[in-house]
Amino acid sequence: MIVTDRKCASLNMEMFCKGGYISWETLVYITAEPDIKDHINSLTIVLMQETERFNKLLIIIKTSLEQLKKAIKGFVVMSEELENVYNAFLNNHVPELWARNAYPSLKSLASWVKDLIMRCCFIDNWINNGPPKSFWLSGFFFPQGFLTGTLQNFARKYNQPIDHLSFKFILLPYSREEAMEQLRTVKKGETIPMDQNPDAKGRINSLTIVLMQETERFNKLLIIIKLDVPDEGVLVHGLYMDGFAWDWDHMTVGDQLKGQMQANLPVMHMDPRLDYEPDLSLYPAPLNKTAARAGTLSTTGHSTNFVVTVHLPSSNTQDYWIAKGEALLCQISD
Repeated sequence: MIVTDRKCASLNMEMFCKGGYISWETLVYITAEPDIKDHINSLTIVLMQETERFNKLLIIIKTSLEQLKKAIKGFVVMSEELENVYNAFLNNHVPELWARNAYPSLKSLASWVKDLIMRCCFIDNWINNGPPKSFWLSGFFFPQGFLTGTLQNFARKYNQPIDHLSFKFILLPYSREEAMEQLRTVKKGETIPMDQNPDAKGRINSLTIVLMQETERFNKLLIIIKLDVPDEGVLVHGLYMDGFAWDWDHMTVGDQLKGQMQANLPVMHMDPRLDYEPDLSLYPAPLNKTAARAGTLSTTGHSTNFVVTVHLPSSNTQDYWIAKGEALLCQISD
């Protein structure tokens, strides 16, 4: 019955939502069923909000490009705003009109467009195929909303006060970077290759192999893994380590490798805990959306750049990493 509901909702979306609007009922059918308390999964609301934000941005991009095309041909007046868009194209910069309505980014125009396509593929895959095994945290327009939704699901399930909940961060020995590229080629109704289940004989499908290129000591070791969805919390990936690296031998943070600007953080399990107090041996790494180490406080009470403090296992003291200014990033500059 759930499969039928999903197919019906997907068909409804194709027929009636071509204008960029996806109805609430469609998202409910596609992403989650109500729990025993008739609560809709909080991540469904997050998906709805993310879809609206991306739709708004895409409409602005489409409208400005159409108007710019007409202005070049002389059909409409070349306004100052359109002229700024044109000049930004010549300099490979993101137009101010787009950046003002988009997520924080320091990328050039070419990289920004590629990143936007990847984000839309991530949201589209979630809508059509259901929640992924691991969420691309960097792909969210507003990642703080996703984290709050995860805590809210846990609070509703166990009747816990959400203001007493926080995350315990568990790093897993898996890499997930291939998943972002696979999102661009997956078709509706299919899962990305690395999320496909084993065959009838219990063997992992060859497409499920995750090619994890580790440090030079591992000499491009290939590890075959199958990522399981945790009972509580979520798995996230796509984060970068600015100024330090990950020691795969000891599963702790380590010094930056020579010639490496940003290293990839492994898949991370964000496990909600009640009144959790992290161990003092863990390094509290700030997670920022961009490499800019500054942000402003928005009307929602959240920073425009800072996301959350991630406590990482370390063999060195906190002062060692704080003095070096190490941090995590959702995206690199280019």
